[in-house]
Amino acid sequence: MTNYDGGNEMETLSAVPVYEGYIVKMASIVLSHPIDLIRVNIEANAHKHSRLTMRHMLERMSRHGLPGFYYGIDAAVTRCTVQTIISYHLFRNLHQLLCQHPYFIMLQPYNTEVLKALCSLCGGIVATPLAKLSVIRQADLTRGSFQRRNYRRLTSGLKCMFRKGGIQHLFIGWEMNAVSSAVMTGLHKPVSNLVEDLAPRLYKKDNSWVPNLARMALTGSIVNVIMTPIDTLSVMALNHSRYSDFTYKKLCRLVVKKHGYRGFFFGLKPGLISLIPNTVVISVATRLLLNQQVI
Repeated sequence: MTNYDGGNEMETLSAVPVYEGYIVKMASIVLSHPIDLIRVNIEANAHKHSRLTMRHMLERMSRHGLPGFYYGIDAAVTRCTVQTIISYHLFRNLHQLLCQHPYFIMLQPYNTEVLKALCSLCGGIVATPLAKLSVIRQADLTRGSFQRRNYRRLTSGLKCMFRKGGIQHLFIGWEMNAVSSAVMTGLHKPVSNLVEDLAPRLYKKDNSWVPNLARMALTGSIVNVIMTPIDTLSVMALNHSRYSDFTYKKLCRLVVKKHGYRGFFFGLKPGLISLIPNTVVISVATRLLLNQQVI
């Protein structure tokens, strides 16, 4: 699913043209999709008796060759595209509209961060059907041949989900999907400030590459640790196939009953690993694009 660096991307990519920022974001998604596929499957099965491991997932993916490592990439890219367009569009327009409002100014220096979180919240709500389709497509990799939902095409998959339970079924899990997007975006700035206080050497004035990469990686890691339980619950909700017996309380009980509270952190390791390609691509690409603009 990848909401890991929403605040970082919105802040960094807003300094470059929209189409260039979109290309950078898509490149990071493509590079990190195999490890994100592992994370989604581990979190989607957190309530099962047998725990999935990264080694087990790699074996399953390798059986299908290269396509196995990019299972469900089309739905993931579409979901990210829709959510990114909505969030950035709302942020740019609302910021210009509200920046002179006295109540908005009173929130300084957190006015921009609050607005980013609200825009991510709206984007998460609208993109919930696509997020659900993306999770289902990826989670089918660990289901039996007769248990797979087989939503191969985007349009046919959405139609099947709608016929199964209507709008209610399409938006199962919208609360956690929207909240996780908003909280992830809102946490970036406070955590970045905390990293600045704890490790001031990473905030050098010369803007060298290594300190910036280390700062982004450390900030993303802390946010990832905080958000892993919420993201696990969000993935389980989006992967839920029946809307009649769905409750978040029931999902939490299933995880705790099988694995205890540590079950909510099974996706932490692949989540931290996925930060590596995201951080490197975004940092290097934006620096090159900004230098090109200066020239």
